[in-house]
Amino acid sequence: MQLLTLNFLIITVCGIWRPIEWTSFGAKLLYNIFTVVIVLSQYFMTITEFLDILFVVNNIDDFAANTLMFFSMMAVCCKTTIILTRRNEIINLVQSLLEKPHKPQNQDEVAIQTKFNEFIKSCSLRYSFLATCSVTGLTVGSIINILHGHLPYRIWLPWNYSMRMFYILAAHQMITLAFAATIDVGTETIVFGLFIQTCAQLEIFEDRLRKLIINKTSKYLGRTCSLKKEKTNISDYIHYHLSIYKYAKTVNVIFNEVLFCQFFGSILVLCTSVYFLSMHIKEPSAIIFILMYTICMFVQVFVYCWSGNEVILKVTICLM
Repeated sequence: MQLLTLNFLIITVCGIWRPIEWTSFGAKLLYNIFTVVIVLSQYFMTITEFLDILFVVNNIDDFAANTLMFFSMMAVCCKTTIILTRRNEIINLVQSLLEKPHKPQNQDEVAIQTKFNEFIKSCSLRYSFLATCSVTGLTVGSIINILHGHLPYRIWLPWNYSMRMFYILAAHQMITLAFAATIDVGTETIVFGLFIQTCAQLEIFEDRLRKLIINKTSKYLGRTCSLKKEKTNISDYIHYHLSIYKYAKTVNVIFNEVLFCQFFGSILVLCTSVYFLSMHIKEPSAIIFILMYTICMFVQVFVYCWSGNEVILKVTICLM
């Protein structure tokens, strides 16, 4: 794929997007095994966290601390499932941008497409840096918990575990969190990128309309326009306009559950984290990691809201 290459590379690294150009059966098999391991790890951690909330937690403080990670992991599981089950739809969606009528047809349109591609890449890198800082903070907190003889994140298991198993579980949780954060970054920047691609298409459409008006005006003044050719050109523009709306609707249909789960989970996480911060305001060592995590949650919501608003503004400008 020539669009969103960085974003798809991110989710390829974390095991939920096998490169479409791979043809080797062995490579596909190994990657599928890797995917199964990643998915099972995500669901195992999510389920055991939920069981801890259900069977062990008996006070509001522990509930607040544990639900922070549980809702985040639940959102990651949702995103992972959507990416895996709707792989073909996503491929077709991105491929449609590389074909007519969406494909840039001249240097001006290529420049518009390149401008938006660079913007998406820049925002993706910045968001990745923020997520890395958040995960680093949580990792430091996890190491402190391990040194105190506690697992990085509370889970419930139906058996007692030895010290050796303790370190295996601790390592598993930290690795799972790292992959979960990567999946988060990859999925969110892909949705963000697809939203912004709508803006790119609308700007290309606007450029084509502007040139159409100029060409038709000059041809009319020169009395050289053909009525049949004029109708064909106008129908092409109408088809392109409808294709953009179809593309935007398809993006919404594919990622509808992701958007719902993200907003639902983020709101609960934000409420819980703010409560936790207010209860531990005098404990800097306890709140610094949660504060970074809370900031990241705010940015997650902002990314979706801002990109959606940009599409609305671009549509409004085109209608004017």
